[in-house]
Amino acid sequence: MSVYDGQFAMMQVSPDDWVIMDTQIDPGDARRLVACVSEYEGHVEVRWFRHVSLPDRFRTRDEALCALLSTRRADVAEPALV
Repeated sequence: MSVYDGQFAMMQVSPDDWVIMDTQIDPGDARRLVACVSEYEGHVEVRWFRHVSLPDRFRTRDEALCALLSTRRADVAEPALV
């Protein structure tokens, strides 16, 4: 398992499938699972388990993870108006 940006981890669960987890959430909490990434020839498909405005298809699993990380940084950089 590799941890990225101090919050998200990617772990391989089968030869072609990976999960992205939020390491800041307790291991027993189902909200810890962020996405499942399945590799196909030439692309990956992502099933998001959180509401994110991201596509469900990328060229690589790293590209999908980078998109998630950039979305998270944007959320932190631009707090919601009250």
